[in-house]
Amino acid sequence: MKPFVVEPLTRAELLRLPPVTNLPTLARALGVSEPVIRERHRLGEIERLGIRVLRLGSQWRVPTEDILRVLGISRDSSTEAP
Repeated sequence: MKPFVVEPLTRAELLRLPPVTNLPTLARALGVSEPVIRERHRLGEIERLGIRVLRLGSQWRVPTEDILRVLGISRDSSTEAP
């Protein structure tokens, strides 16, 4: 599957996310399309990055702190990883 790049979320948008988000938001955070993120999750690649994907009923949820950690963003810091 060829990746489709989307406009990623800004640092400010990432910091405003609720404690738990969904796969479409994870896709935007990483700058890829929703189908790409769903395929990467199916293959186990998201979890290998250190991002937990939790099944709650029929929905998939992603802890925002996992996304921020992988992207090198801290809620306590005004600095952003390169």
